[in-house]
Amino acid sequence: ETISAGDTSRASPTDLAQRASMEVQALLGQQGSAPHDARAGDAAGNQQPQTSGVVPGSMGKLPSLTLKGFLRPTEPPKPQKDDDSVQKMLERLQGNVQQTKQAVAVSDTQPNLRPAGRGPSDGGLTFGLQEDTRTRADFEFEALMSRMQAAQLPDDVEHIRREFLIRFRAFTPQQAVEVVQKLDSGAAPALQNDDFLTELSRMLVPRLREFSSTQFTSLTSTFASWRNKRPGGRFAELSKALFSAASSEMSSRLMEFAPHEINMCLAAFVSVGFSEHRFFAAVGRAALARHSSFAPVQLTAMLAILSEMRLLHTDLFTAAAAFLAARAQELRPVDIVRVLRSFARCNVQNPGLCRAVSDEVVGRISQKGLSACGFQAEDLCEISWALCVMQHFHDGVLRAMFRSLQRRDTVSAESLCQLYECHLVLDCEHKASYANYRMDSEEVDALQDHYREFRKDERRCSERQRSDVASVLKSLVDGSVHVNHRTSTGLLVDVAALRKRSSADGFVHVDLDTAATAVRSLDQDEASAAVLVTEGPVALRRRVLQKHGFRLITVRESEWRELDDSKDKRRYLRSLLAALGDVLA
Repeated sequence: ETISAGDTSRASPTDLAQRASMEVQALLGQQGSAPHDARAGDAAGNQQPQTSGVVPGSMGKLPSLTLKGFLRPTEPPKPQKDDDSVQKMLERLQGNVQQTKQAVAVSDTQPNLRPAGRGPSDGGLTFGLQEDTRTRADFEFEALMSRMQAAQLPDDVEHIRREFLIRFRAFTPQQAVEVVQKLDSGAAPALQNDDFLTELSRMLVPRLREFSSTQFTSLTSTFASWRNKRPGGRFAELSKALFSAASSEMSSRLMEFAPHEINMCLAAFVSVGFSEHRFFAAVGRAALARHSSFAPVQLTAMLAILSEMRLLHTDLFTAAAAFLAARAQELRPVDIVRVLRSFARCNVQNPGLCRAVSDEVVGRISQKGLSACGFQAEDLCEISWALCVMQHFHDGVLRAMFRSLQRRDTVSAESLCQLYECHLVLDCEHKASYANYRMDSEEVDALQDHYREFRKDERRCSERQRSDVASVLKSLVDGSVHVNHRTSTGLLVDVAALRKRSSADGFVHVDLDTAATAVRSLDQDEASAAVLVTEGPVALRRRVLQKHGFRLITVRESEWRELDDSKDKRRYLRSLLAALGDVLA
């Protein structure tokens, strides 16, 4: 459209600028349909062709102007549907941007929002954020934990302590475990007193069945640690109820516990002195049923715990021996030492296990050398000693032990005592094979002196029991009677009758079988029916004494205590001495 000079009465430059502005706004979609109607009216009243520029000879007149480029072309308008679709898409994107800004603002104030894929409402993107689903109780618990860690003043500590005990029953199992873990980590040292821990343990007893095996293991280990740190006091005494209830609960669902969880719970029970026979018998049966699911390291750890408690489950040890013999190559040096120590202490002889483990030790030494095989001189001494206890001779292990000792300037005192007992066994049971690398007499004498110094009194029984047996023996034999007598071999016996006071060896030697010299069998559920098995080190010492010609009898402490008067005791001891020949007065 062209505006001539004669139209100046109808349109001024200001009007043209306003119309141009309205056209631009309409083009940008910021106005309604008014600009469109105005353009339609102008088009109907003016059908002349459009031109541009200044008309020649029009000086003094309003120049001709063109709005080409500001007005919409005359082509058909776009479908309204496309405009609406684009507009809706823009609105949706703008809404998403606004939602993102709000989510970022919320994340600054609540950083614990959980990630998610899509929003729950319209399926639109939520940029990895989801509404926090924690309940009011969760927020109250977190606030209580924060106040617990911040409490310093005595009044605040006492208030927090009361609030915890009041709310503890409402805590979820996971929250209860978190409280115990926080206390154990030292987050609130002011709360860790005997009264608070005692109340906490008392409130846990009726809730033990709510905890998973992992949570149960964590609680048991933590409370055992607290009890060991507080050997006396109210908590140490009253926490026994917790461990008693925990043992009953664990026995009822042993199959739910993973192997490492069973070991951790056992270690916790053992550390606090818990020794209920029925519980350990149940653990032994469960381990026997699942022993093939244990890793070799885990099974070795369980056997070590049982042997430390002087407990023996015969079927479990037998099954474990076959399992470990087949997988000996997976055992670490420390595991090899542990498994042989466990079998030796419980006096379980298993040639297959001994052979497999011994071959594995020698193979590693041959492959890597003594310096890189992972076995120290002390380890090889204990391995050799354990094989001697189990009456298994392996030339390769013994030679490796002596080679390792030659490379060391010093060795632990316990290893030297084990070496001396190995010498005694080899000298009387494998003399021909041992002659090839037997120690000379000076080394043997030095070892015996060391053994006498570090094996003075093993306290295998009470002094009262020894004295009582010695008194009865003195009335039955003609000689000098001594307690805790050391023989010429350096080994000790509980009671000995000597022909002369200055004699080194007696003609009668008595050993007492007590709880300290035996292991209990777990093959029976009742402790009263449990069979006592002589401990491996004690059996080795008695075997060596008999090999050296000493006449030895064994008195069971349990049977001796049942005898009322001295007459019954003399009759009992006389019946044992009769088996030795002519020794009675």
